[in-house]
Amino acid sequence: MNKEEKKIIRRSTSQRDLVLEAVRTGNHLSAREIFVLVSQKKPMSFGTVYRNLQILAEAGEIIAIPNDPTLLRYDSQSYHHHHLHCRKCGRIFDMPLTYRDEFDKEAAEKSGFVIDSHSISFEGLCHDCQDEQ
Repeated sequence: MNKEEKKIIRRSTSQRDLVLEAVRTGNHLSAREIFVLVSQKKPMSFGTVYRNLQILAEAGEIIAIPNDPTLLRYDSQSYHHHHLHCRKCGRIFDMPLTYRDEFDKEAAEKSGFVIDSHSISFEGLCHDCQDEQ
């Protein structure tokens, strides 16, 4: 998608702005959690919130994190980075590890795919869940 197409998709609406604001205030929130935050400010259907999340992700303003196959989470940090996923509480954290473009090149060479990015998710127990054990 080129810049002109992104501008068309990103045409600002009050609903879209509220959804983006909710994504930016939370930490890897689900669509349902974003819906709750947005609904506190303006009545909006879940479908409207979800459609706006898809539009923002397509425009590159946010990313959808597919760690859990049944629950997408959204991140306003749209640059390439990795995540930590707590198996117990389900929270997701940004991983302070350098993103390595050379993985894309190596994977492309070995697979024949045209690869432009990758994501890595580390799984384990967060500090809070470790303390509970």
